[in-house]
Parts: sequence; structure tokens; C-alpha cells
Amino acid sequence: MTLEELISEGEALARPSFLLKAEPNDGGIVGYWGGERADMPDKLPPPVVVFSSRRHVFSVSEQLLAQLGISQGPVSLFEWESVKDETSYRVEADHRLQFSALKFSGEALYATASTSFPPFAAVCLYGSERVAAWLREQGLARHEYWRVSGDLPDQYDTEWQRRSPFYQQNADVVIGGWHFLWPDDDFYIPQELKLVALTLRDAEPWFELWHSPRSMGWQVKPRIT
Repeated sequence: MTLEELISEGEALARPSFLLKAEPNDGGIVGYWGGERADMPDKLPPPVVVFSSRRHVFSVSEQLLAQLGISQGPVSLFEWESVKDETSYRVEADHRLQFSALKFSGEALYATASTSFPPFAAVCLYGSERVAAWLREQGLARHEYWRVSGDLPDQYDTEWQRRSPFYQQNADVVIGGWHFLWPDDDFYIPQELKLVALTLRDAEPWFELWHSPRSMGWQVKPRIT
């Protein structure tokens, strides 16, 4: 397996994604960063006694998400602060709502279509039979990507970083696409969970929003390095 062949495998696995920025374009507003969501303001009503406040991080429209096969209504990420100064994060998604009917005071976000190039672990796990055969030649199974020897993993990683919005810092939020291994990950998260969004703005922390199609549940992963 050469580097060019490995890159070709990665390109065959490339996924559509969207880069959200605070730069107007003809596509119109598809999200908001910061500020408040009018129907869920930062100040909590008197009956709430466990939490002291919440903060709107970002929201994205259901029409944009539908282009990636996600039908959940508009999606918002909130940071919640408890009366004990404990921070937690929640995803709000309601298929009965429409993004166009919601009001926000934050900064408008606009989408640019992009292509998400997979990291090395994803190529090992989901690449063609040619990749599997290359791994077997080294006595490795697909999930043993971390044991591949030689320079190819580092060379591929350099190419992946060149294409990755995380390293290029060319967006506020990335919608869809491939995820990657963080320093605290024990393994590459399987495809049963779908990465919906990765925030790049105002990090650290970065936030990953994950959705499970089977359970219809959401997970938020705050990430730090």
C-alpha cells in the first residue's frame, strides 16, 4: 500500500458536510452562534431551583440537517449551570418546531458545502478489501489501526490534517462529516453513532454533538486537549 493508494481509499470514503461561518452568502441564514434563543432565554423562570442559568451555544436549522439525513427539527446546544456551580450540556431538538419561526439574538451563521476526508482509523475500519488485505499482511485486524507500523500512518495523517477544518480553522461549526480520535478516546466511535456537529469557535472546549438513530438520543462530548 502506497500513500497515494491510501489517500485514494480515503477519498472514496469522503462524506458530505457543511462549514458554518459568520460570513453571509446566497444560501441564507442556517444557524446562530451565541446570544439567546427567545423561547429558551438564559434567565430561568422562578420554578426552576436546581439550575441557576443556561447559555445558548449555537443552533442549526432542520433544513440543513435534512440534507445529511437527520430529521430532528432545529437543533440547539445549551450550557446549563447548576446552583452548585456544576456545568452540563444539553441538546434541544423538537421536530414540531421550525427554525424560521424561532428568534435569536446571536450571530447569524451561513453554510458552505464541503467534503469530509476520513482519518486514518476510519480508512482502516471502513476502507475496501484492499485495505483489509494490507492490514492482514501485517497480521492485523481492521480494528488494530493503532498497531500499523512504518511511516504511512503519519504521512496519511499529515494529508488528513491539511484537509481537516479542525486544523485549518476555517469554520465556526462543522455539520456532518467524519469524526476523529481525541487523546482521551479509547477507540474510534462506531458508525452506529452519527456525528452531527463539531464546534470550532471559542474553543476550548470543542463540542461534538452525536445522535443515535436507533435510540433517537443525543450525546454531547466536550473536548479538550
